Amino acid sequence: MKKYMPVLVTLVLFAAGILFVLPGFQKRTDVYLQDYFVSGENPVIIVKTFPAGSMGFIRDMELETIGNEIHCSFYRTFGGLNSSIGAKNMFEIKLDASTEKIYFDRGGKPDMLVLERDPATNVWTRAAWK
Repeated sequence: MKKYMPVLVTLVLFAAGILFVLPGFQKRTDVYLQDYFVSGENPVIIVKTFPAGSMGFIRDMELETIGNEIHCSFYRTFGGLNSSIGAKNMFEIKLDASTEKIYFDRGGKPDMLVLERDPATNVWTRAAWK
């Protein structure tokens, strides 16, 4: 048994490491917009978010620009189901003059429209929930 102890310890540490790191690479598709504000001359929108589920936190946001739309994907924190390691709830989205809509990723469902800009007034408003 003694000669297998280093192997067993290595396997346990490896498994614990995987369980600690793996959640941080999973997307959260239950994120909602809590609040937002437009800031600066180079337009930036700061979005304040929250996960719908009672477990877990948001760590990071990834943006994808498709035409005049920005699609936001969010990622879980590292450290397990309810870990707050690296948790954030405010994210910055840099805009350009053509950006008109911002969506949140819903996984296998269509992305949810959360903000839209009125081209006539250049004012950003919450999208109506459907």
